[in-house]
Amino acid sequence: MNKAVFLDRDGTIARDVRYCRRPEDFEIFPTVPEAIKLLNDNGFMVVVITNQSGIARGYFDEETLARIHQKMKDELAKYGAWVDAIYYCPHHPDDACQCRKPKTALFHKAAKELNIDFKLSYVVGDLQMDIDAGRALGCKTALVTTGPQSPVSSPQSPVSSPQSPISSLQSPLPDYIAENLLEAARWIVGQQHITTSIIVPAYNEEGGLPIVMEKVFKVINGSYEVIVVDDGSDDRTSEVASQFPCHVIRHEVNRGKGEALKTGFRSARGENIISMDADDTYPAELIPLMSHALHFYDVVIGSRVCGRNNIPRFNRIGNFIIRTLIRGIYGFKPFDPLTGLWGVKKCYVEKISPTVRYAPDAEMWIKATRLKLQMLDIPITYRPRIGQTKLHSLKGGWEHLKLIISLLFWKPK
Repeated sequence: MNKAVFLDRDGTIARDVRYCRRPEDFEIFPTVPEAIKLLNDNGFMVVVITNQSGIARGYFDEETLARIHQKMKDELAKYGAWVDAIYYCPHHPDDACQCRKPKTALFHKAAKELNIDFKLSYVVGDLQMDIDAGRALGCKTALVTTGPQSPVSSPQSPVSSPQSPISSLQSPLPDYIAENLLEAARWIVGQQHITTSIIVPAYNEEGGLPIVMEKVFKVINGSYEVIVVDDGSDDRTSEVASQFPCHVIRHEVNRGKGEALKTGFRSARGENIISMDADDTYPAELIPLMSHALHFYDVVIGSRVCGRNNIPRFNRIGNFIIRTLIRGIYGFKPFDPLTGLWGVKKCYVEKISPTVRYAPDAEMWIKATRLKLQMLDIPITYRPRIGQTKLHSLKGGWEHLKLIISLLFWKPK
């Protein structure tokens, strides 16, 4: 499938002339041809999606709009740039059509006709409606400040924290804020070099998740992507996650942590994967260190060496038994095979991918041990959990015991 950048027209590609009625009034921003050429050269389809209610209002007709768009194509062609398609909504806002942004019918039409994968694509515009449409589609989004009604009045740096000074923006936030389309295009091209994907499986974690996300976004940069997999929560987990510049995937029903991890694996673009639970028990500040370590090791384990008193006593006893069995039977070298903070090179994910619902971490590290992957053990301090645990200690212990037995005769494919 193709990757695309969906561009707004007025305020993004060209100066926003109110109900632009004549080709001579249409003026492309100076850096736009270079921006679109950059996207062309890096394998993106460039698709313009624009609201043009001036047609319904009687200010101009579709023939005039076609001439305006031909002028745009001709201007771009002078620089060797092009747009692959243009889709427009001619309706009045009161018509309640499905094609006027932030509705997404035109995007879906383009995806069907041009074989576009939204997960690989971006939406760029100067208004909140562009960001809303992009996030609804599962695309990454960039806001440019070149429009007269842009939600931000001056250029800002990339959204790296919910504390960024962009109070005039609404939810959901864009993934990036750029001074113009060229800056946005450079960011998009740079995003193709994601080195680490952070997967946060979450089930009813509306309390801990915002704290975890704040900490994560304080320590990462543009070489990371964050994927939150909401495993069928019946609270506000997905809504909370959508406040942050991350990719949110929701299961309609609870499938277990193993399935949540596999969903995250399928969407991950990074060469390395780090997973962390959403209850604020693990130190997010270690993510850069773990990412760096994965250049030299196949697996990095964040072992709960300190702070084990924050684990309920009965669970601690169960963890000790399971940990001793896994280390003794399988020769697992790091201290903690049950930790919720770990990293692995993506090239090994398919071989060690979990098959169980409740004990996926232990399964992965037993398989990784059998594969003789190189592992680094990083001692961590386990913190008190935010919210109630979802794991039943007896049921969890039984699932781990069954797993240990079932993998006795497992052989890597």
